[in-house]
Amino acid sequence: MKYLKQLGVLLACCVAGDALSILLRGALPGNVLGLALLLVLLVTGRVKLPQVMDSADFLLQNMAFFFLPACLGVLEIFADIKSEIFAILAVCVLTTLCTAAATALTVHVVFRLQHRTGEEAFDHD
Repeated sequence: MKYLKQLGVLLACCVAGDALSILLRGALPGNVLGLALLLVLLVTGRVKLPQVMDSADFLLQNMAFFFLPACLGVLEIFADIKSEIFAILAVCVLTTLCTAAATALTVHVVFRLQHRTGEEAFDHD
């Protein structure tokens, strides 16, 4: 019963996000709004982490199931995209490398800022 309550909280946020997206005429996707709503609820303390943690962990551990519809959709249109497969793979590789580089740069900048903040904290003592 605990898992159903936790899943109910997650689904309520998802449905509320979809409803808000409809009200905003699709300016933002419903799933993004639902996650933002869940974040606000967690930060404000209206929803406590233990109230959703077990179900969220289960969903994260079994995330591969959520990619099945997308994979099956690609298989369904594979004949149409077969001629462009190398271009698609090149874009995938390029965007992966750009994402990795942007992540590494962000981590580097944050570490430098943290190190600088740590030194300033020692200078003030």
